[in-house]
Amino acid sequence: MKYTLRLLPSGDTAILKKHLIASGVDVEGVEIISQKARNWVIQIDNVSPPAANIIKQQLLSLGQEAAVHRDVITGNPDFSTVYIISDQRKLFTLESKLASQPFGLEELGKEISSLARTYMNVPRQIQLRDHIIDFTKGPLLSGILNITPDSFSDGGLYIDPERACERAFEMVEEGASIIDVGGESSRPGSKSPELKEEIRRVEPVLKILTDKLPVPISIDTRKSEVARMAADNGVEIINDISGLTHDPKMLDVAVETGAAVIIMHMLGTPETMQNDPYYTDPVTEIIKWLKNKIKEIIERGISKYKIIIDPGIGFGKRLGDNLDIIRELSSFKGLGFPVLIGYSRKSFIGLLTGHDPDKRIYGGLAALSKSLQQGVNIIRVHDVKETNDFIKVWNAINGEVIKQ
Repeated sequence: MKYTLRLLPSGDTAILKKHLIASGVDVEGVEIISQKARNWVIQIDNVSPPAANIIKQQLLSLGQEAAVHRDVITGNPDFSTVYIISDQRKLFTLESKLASQPFGLEELGKEISSLARTYMNVPRQIQLRDHIIDFTKGPLLSGILNITPDSFSDGGLYIDPERACERAFEMVEEGASIIDVGGESSRPGSKSPELKEEIRRVEPVLKILTDKLPVPISIDTRKSEVARMAADNGVEIINDISGLTHDPKMLDVAVETGAAVIIMHMLGTPETMQNDPYYTDPVTEIIKWLKNKIKEIIERGISKYKIIIDPGIGFGKRLGDNLDIIRELSSFKGLGFPVLIGYSRKSFIGLLTGHDPDKRIYGGLAALSKSLQQGVNIIRVHDVKETNDFIKVWNAINGEVIKQ
């Protein structure tokens, strides 16, 4: 008998599942075996040479791997970064292997297992007052509705309440699962409007939409008074680009109204955020900031089941920082919360393509493809129809065979 051999794409669990099912493998076995097609990589900083050597030895004993500094074998440098490369199941076994080891490795083993569990248990739904945000069928689109005269891409287009409402319903028909309404431009260098002016812009629109739209509305604001007015008019999500830091009363409003919150990272303010921002390791630093902020707001009364995180593409970020965030977006899921990304028509796409905001959709779709691969939960976009079409085809090609 002549055998037929072929290679399957490495690391693609969906394709492996498809072939395992077709070959008659038990469904439960499919789930276990398919995980072997994907290795996890965990970065651990500030590891001493003895600890790094023990980590590597223990992983090798499990048939897995660790990448360490080339001089660790000779006891140098004093501290370095270790990369654990392991399949999902062996990460939990590693905890027991490290349990009796010195140099704080027992605690490290527990943290590794905790990180893996957190990543695997990101909430698949968020219960709002009148709606449910459901991620079980894939990522959701949040349609941008800027009721401003000066937004970088669509400023002035939807100042008229009637036109704004038309656009909201249009975006729902195009596939938006959330409508994000904002009355303040957050483009670099923009100045915040007075409170009365921001309310004047958005309140008429909210009064119409909240009774008629079949999807939830988020309010894009840094002002607690605007958020409270929006909640009084049926808005169920607060999208605060300052991460609830600009207005000290914003957190109280979120707690009192029961709204879900989108916590975004921004370096500085819209007026100052692009004045020479700097990071040594943008993804690690943003994750650390988000982790501290989430801990704070949960302690103040926000339900952990009503938190969405946003790394803040374009908000106090350089070109390379934005690209790093998109490349490593799945790292943010290690915090245990749904992840939103807002790349739509941003200046980093313009820097790469040379196009004005209204011509950046194709560059944005490249960012979308990588974001989907990284497991993004919500995509905040201007171009809903085109983005939805892209996701439909991407899912058809890459979608999971076994629905979770």
